[in-house]
Amino acid sequence: MILPSRIAQAERDPDLEAAALEIARVETILARDGRTILDLLTASFARGAHYPEGEIWDDVTHAQYFYHAHPDGGRAADEHGHFHTFLGAAGMPRGIAPLILPEMALGPASGGDGRGVGTHRSPRDRGVVSHLIGLTLDGFGRPIELFTTNRWVTGETWFRADDVERMLPCFGFAETGAASAISRWLSAVLSLLRPQIVRLLEERDSAVMDWRRRRSRTVHVFDDRRLEIPSSCAIDFAAELTKALAFYPSLSDF
Repeated sequence: MILPSRIAQAERDPDLEAAALEIARVETILARDGRTILDLLTASFARGAHYPEGEIWDDVTHAQYFYHAHPDGGRAADEHGHFHTFLGAAGMPRGIAPLILPEMALGPASGGDGRGVGTHRSPRDRGVVSHLIGLTLDGFGRPIELFTTNRWVTGETWFRADDVERMLPCFGFAETGAASAISRWLSAVLSLLRPQIVRLLEERDSAVMDWRRRRSRTVHVFDDRRLEIPSSCAIDFAAELTKALAFYPSLSDF
């Protein structure tokens, strides 16, 4: 039996608690077999390839993600790789509309390098899609960083931070299959880290608009290769889990 601690009832956050419990369930089952999330993604990892193979696109929720890593020299020393997470238009809440800047009608679309729209654009993207957040993992499969991207990186349709915030609860997966444990874990991680994600989205918009005012003259801000990561933050994932699971000191029943 799991006994609650003596922390005041007012400090409980049901959403964060539910997310942390789901993460703990998935990781406890993996740990029993001596595995991590990285083991579920692929048995043989190649830089630049997208995992799971074929990527994940849910035809019911229109949530999407893939995991990959940049070549040596293009990532931090403690980074194994990172997730890119998305939501397609059919899964977005009503009343959400893309941000249109006046100069967008005058310049070319992203992807003028001949590789199509966005260097990380997925072949499974279908029309309008919003990038939600990037999540970096270390070599043990633990989240260590969150980051946002400029539009040219993913070829997304740009939505304001408050609209992307409304999309975050829609990132879930109805389909089952070989990647279902990864999908459950990833959606729970985004739920657990939602406060940090919301802050980064707001910082993203501020950084992009500041860049637009000060530096973008001949290149549209969304296409400016000098601006790749508008905002990022390190994560103490163990601390976030511990805080959310304060009422559950024992997970032995999982």
